[in-house]
Parts: sequence; structure tokens; C-alpha cells
Amino acid sequence: MTTEKAPRARLAIGEKSAKSAILRKAKNREALPKKTMMSCPVCAHENPDGVRFCVKCGWQLIQTAGGDTAGLSQAPEASPTIGEAAPAAREAALPTTALSHQNADTQEFAPQDFLILVVDDTVDNLVIISLHLQQSGYRVVTAGDGEEAIKVASLTNPDLILMDLSMPGLDGLGATRKIREHPTMRPVPVVAVTAFNTEGFKRAAHDAGIDGYITKPIDFERLNDLIRSLLPVTKNSDEGDTLGDE
Repeated sequence: MTTEKAPRARLAIGEKSAKSAILRKAKNREALPKKTMMSCPVCAHENPDGVRFCVKCGWQLIQTAGGDTAGLSQAPEASPTIGEAAPAAREAALPTTALSHQNADTQEFAPQDFLILVVDDTVDNLVIISLHLQQSGYRVVTAGDGEEAIKVASLTNPDLILMDLSMPGLDGLGATRKIREHPTMRPVPVVAVTAFNTEGFKRAAHDAGIDGYITKPIDFERLNDLIRSLLPVTKNSDEGDTLGDE
């Protein structure tokens, strides 16, 4: 009789200890401060506070002056997930480049005024993306890796960079960090164009200073919208570009 009860007693004590540990962990989780989240106005995904773009759909986000909420940066007008706001509210939510689009009634966007650098280690991707941009009216230069991207960018002064993330040698994240350290290239918008769709990659891209995120296969309509939201309506007449002078 005693030999049968002893294991059962030890088992009961072990079960109670396990339950107590689970309850303590649950209380500790409840006591932790909750992270501030912001909802994407395009796909309604909850994003960590402070990100530049939605980690699910890649749409560019902006924060209000208080830093507690986020608006969208040139979201599609026909999107069913976006409610109709008052004109003043919509204008307040848009970044400077988007506001310039709305306020420039007498100006028209001219893609041929802008130079885009496409960076990808796969030749087929370079050709497909470059042809699409050229057909849309943009001028294009290309690079096959991160090191070449920095050299080409310093020589041509692009208005926007489409950056693949996974490349041999210096990858897209490393190249973007170096661009952000360069005194003249620092303000150039960089958009990640990559096959990686994980939240970790998107967070790493944000931390490196990337302004937008597009996944492959590319939705070219969304790419066009993102490029337009990051470029001004017109390029300043005093902005020179190396290719134009050659």
C-alpha cells in the first residue's frame, strides 16, 4: 500500500508546482507594459509604434506630431478599408511630398525628370523592373550588388533607389546603411524590393532606414503608387544630375 501511494503523492505535488509556475508566468505577462500599436489604414494590420511602413502590406505610414497615431502616405482612394475623412483631416495625415502633389494644381508630375537606381543581383529582375520604369517614363540606372549601388548612386545622384535585400557581398541592408551615412545621398528614398516577406526582414529594413517595402512577385501598380508618394511633383531646376550633363 505504501509503495503505491508515494509515487501518486509526488505526482500531485509536481502537478501543483507546474500549475503555480504557469499562473506566475501569466501574471507576469499581464504586468508587463503593453506596446503601443498603430493600425495600417490599408490592410488594418497592427504595427509596432514607430515603423515607417506596414509590416504586412508594406504601405508607407507616417506618425502624427504626438507620435501616438499614424496616418497613411498617399493611400489609394478606392481602397475599401479606408474610411472617408474630412478634406482637412486627410491633408493633415499626408506627408510633405504628398501635400505638394495636392497643392500643385498648375504642375504636372513628369517621370522623365526623375532618375531611379535599380539594384538587384539577378539580371532578369533588373531587366523587368527597368523596362517597366522606362515604359512609365522614368530614367533608370542599375547596379548588381550593394557596393556597385553605392558607387553608381554617388556618380548619378538618383532621386529614388529600388534595393534588393539579399545580394552577395554587401547586401541591401548594408548598402542602405552606408547610403544613410553619406552626406549627399542620405535624403534619397530607398524602397526594398525583395522575395522575403517575413516580419523580421521588414523590421530590419525599417531599422536600416528603408522607406518602403515591396515583395516579389512585384505588384507594379502598387510600386508605381509608392514611387509617386516618395517623389515630389517636380524636380527643382537647380538640381543637377550627372547623367543629364553627360
